[in-house]
Amino acid sequence: MAEEVANVEEKKSSPMKLVIVMIVGAILLVAVSMGGVFFLMKNMGMMQAAGGGAETHDVSKDPPIYFPLEPAFVVNFKDRGRTRFLQVAMQVMTRDPEIIAAMETHMPLIRNNILLVLSNQESELMHSADGKEKIQEQVLEELKGILVKETGRVDVNIEGLYFTSFVTQ
Repeated sequence: MAEEVANVEEKKSSPMKLVIVMIVGAILLVAVSMGGVFFLMKNMGMMQAAGGGAETHDVSKDPPIYFPLEPAFVVNFKDRGRTRFLQVAMQVMTRDPEIIAAMETHMPLIRNNILLVLSNQESELMHSADGKEKIQEQVLEELKGILVKETGRVDVNIEGLYFTSFVTQ
């Protein structure tokens, strides 16, 4: 009789042990699956940053891309009643290939507006380093304005505009 009571208790606890083992196994399986998904998402750059926003590609870590605005710009301007000429070769530096593509697409508009900026300069500005920097800033602002308007992006990341040749005659 004692053996029958032991067998009955063993049978009662056996299904209970089985249920507990199954629950623990299911929890473990879910935890391992979630860990794998989070690991893959993190490696693919899809996890959210600690600040709550989605991680984005940080273009500031990409190598610089120098894009020449070719051919060189040639404009005439008045200097004390005489017609003079300015020839400027420029390159734009960005780290974002999308900016390069947008500049290629809108090159006629960009060239037109830069020609207008350059032809409206005073000759005194062209002879000093500070003056050239002011012209450089004006051209860069014009370029950024065009790209913001035409692409609809507010984060036009152009880090620099460089004169690679600047000749007056």
